[in-house]
Amino acid sequence: MTIRNKDNYMACLWDWGFLDSCFDGTRIRITDVDGLVERREHFLLIEAKSSGAPIPQGQAILFNALIKNPNWHVLIIWGATNKPEDAQFWGRKKFKADETKIQELVHRWYSMANGTGQPKEKEDEAT
Repeated sequence: MTIRNKDNYMACLWDWGFLDSCFDGTRIRITDVDGLVERREHFLLIEAKSSGAPIPQGQAILFNALIKNPNWHVLIIWGATNKPEDAQFWGRKKFKADETKIQELVHRWYSMANGTGQPKEKEDEAT
C-alpha cells in the first residue's frame, strides 16, 4: 500500500483504547498490524519496529500462536521508517536486511504461497 497523503492517513487511525475493558480486566490489548497479505490461504504478517525495539510480550504470544499454523509467516523489520536495518521471520534468527533483501524475502514468500517457489525446508536453509 502506498500512502499518498500521510496527514489523511494519520487522521484516520483509530485509538482502540475504548475496547480495553472488553477483556475482563486482563492486560490484553488490540495490536496494530503494519502489513498483512494473503495468497492461496497463506498469510504474511509484517510488523515494523524502530531500531532495536523489543517485541512486546503480547505480540510474542500472538506471533507464536500464528506460526503454529504452517500457512502463517510473521516477518519483523527493524529500522527507521522506510529504512530497514534488520529483519526476522518469527521463530528464526534475526539478520541484517535492507529494502532489497526485504523485497527478495517477500517475493520468495509469494512464490511459495503461489505454489511456484521452493519447499519450506529449502527456504529455511537459504535464510
